[in-house]
Amino acid sequence: MKGQTFLILLLAILTIGVMIAAKDPGQEQIMVTIGEGDSKLQLPIEEYMLGVMAAVADPEYDNECLKALAILIRGNLERKREEGEELIGEEPYFDFAARRRLYGENQQLYEARILEAIGATSGLVAVSENRILEGHYHALSAGVTKASEDGKSVICEKSMEATDFFFRKEVEKEEVGEVSVLKKDPAGYIEEITLKGNVVSGEYFREYLFLPSFNLDIEEREETYFITARGKGHGMGMDLYYANELAKQGLGYHEILEYFFKDFILKKIIV
Repeated sequence: MKGQTFLILLLAILTIGVMIAAKDPGQEQIMVTIGEGDSKLQLPIEEYMLGVMAAVADPEYDNECLKALAILIRGNLERKREEGEELIGEEPYFDFAARRRLYGENQQLYEARILEAIGATSGLVAVSENRILEGHYHALSAGVTKASEDGKSVICEKSMEATDFFFRKEVEKEEVGEVSVLKKDPAGYIEEITLKGNVVSGEYFREYLFLPSFNLDIEEREETYFITARGKGHGMGMDLYYANELAKQGLGYHEILEYFFKDFILKKIIV
């Protein structure tokens, strides 16, 4: 185990070193802004990507899965840059202290694995019809992903075997009023639902009740609603849990992305 840890650390150092060496010495480093007010910080893009990947992915996921995720996160940033927007980090982010609490004594090993995936895909983004595709991803689908502009609706049967696939919650009718599902998409994700006398989106309903997903079944009882949610996240784009299953089957990061997204090519950009 110590030998494996040393090798991963060495690879991470070498790949990040190559990334730094490959930059034009006169080129300004790309920075990403996170936080607001007094807590506002600017981070190099690689540091930001490390914090995001730590926040959204299991560090023990296969390296090919982590590479696919790195490409999507980089593309989300580069798309903003191409459109002239300020690079403001809007994805979940874990700083060094949060990663220390999460990883404990494995922090160096896990960070090295993530940095190796970032370095191995340095500069790569997914491009569809001369634009960087919408790089949606989520923790765990409901067994099928939700179609989006660039993402397919695909079957992810193995995701249904995850220990945290189901989430159940009972809410008082007094809290939510009359709840009625008005519209679902073909994958089972709620598009319209009533809440406190208003028609709201499934995503709003999920956030309001702190549910992990809006792929739901709702059972009405005498004084409550019993809600069963499946999966974690909005369901669009890459299902990280299933992407890892595909990687374990031997698929590379390009093939993993091809499973979840429509026609695209990988393009190298200068960052």
